[in-house]
Amino acid sequence: MFILCLKSSHQMGMGHLFRMHTLYREIHRAGREALFVLLGQHLPSEAFLTDEQVPYLTVTDTSLGWEAQILRRFPVRLWINDRLDTDIEHIRYLQAHGIKSVTFDDNGSGAALSDLHVAALAPMRGDQPQGALVLTGTDYLILPDSIARYRRLRSNCHSLVVSLGATDTHGVTIKLLPWLRRQSISATIILGPGFEHHAELADAGGCQITIKSAVPSLVAEFANYDLAITGGGLTAFEAAAAGLPTLTVANEPHEIGHCQYLQIIGCSHYSGFRDTADFSILNMMLDIPKMSQAAIANFSLEGTGRVYQALHTLIQ
Repeated sequence: MFILCLKSSHQMGMGHLFRMHTLYREIHRAGREALFVLLGQHLPSEAFLTDEQVPYLTVTDTSLGWEAQILRRFPVRLWINDRLDTDIEHIRYLQAHGIKSVTFDDNGSGAALSDLHVAALAPMRGDQPQGALVLTGTDYLILPDSIARYRRLRSNCHSLVVSLGATDTHGVTIKLLPWLRRQSISATIILGPGFEHHAELADAGGCQITIKSAVPSLVAEFANYDLAITGGGLTAFEAAAAGLPTLTVANEPHEIGHCQYLQIIGCSHYSGFRDTADFSILNMMLDIPKMSQAAIANFSLEGTGRVYQALHTLIQ
């Protein structure tokens, strides 16, 4: 059994959960069992896993040796962490029990001792990830397989969609909305399952703004639009892989490098950090066909499979 251990919360967002869910689907297709372990209770994350019929446990006490309860109950062969700050005591505990460990985008003290560290976007941030084996670069980017169904070139800019994260921790949607209305720009705003700013959106509707909540598939929804405003996390890369140009906002400091990279390769424009973002680029004539072509040219859809093969090799 594979353990997919992660943190998901309003503060951290749900990107780690969605990434591991994509990996879970690949693991499941390969005929292996996997179990999610959520560190800390987050009701939207639990609801998502329940709706997807994915097995999970929620652990609220992570005092020394907390992993024992899981190792006693399940035949664990591989432990995968996606929580940014894996501690060295945790990795040493797994090693003492003969369990291989994998981590994603990890700056914690345990990263260097992990058997595999997947950090696809690290070069964009100037990071130097540690681990026995380190995989970097967009060849190892985990993207939903459903993107292949909706991937297409855009030829114009007739429709705009806004998606600023499953939780939109810093309320960037609320800051963007008045600007859209002042400029008389039509848009669809998609709110994620962990969005907590509903009160501020009470009077947001209107003839030019459509609000959708927790759509069944963000990938399928994106297929209906020519340009997206997103954060600088995985959503921006999912959009690019589908051929959808973006205007990005860095919601967190580590996303700045992501946004700048997407602009450099020509599929996106970076509007700035969350509190000072400038959306006036929307008033200019964007070369949507060129941006869409750059997006598709720079991203393959093979990353998830490559990561799974690395996991498979690790336990042989």
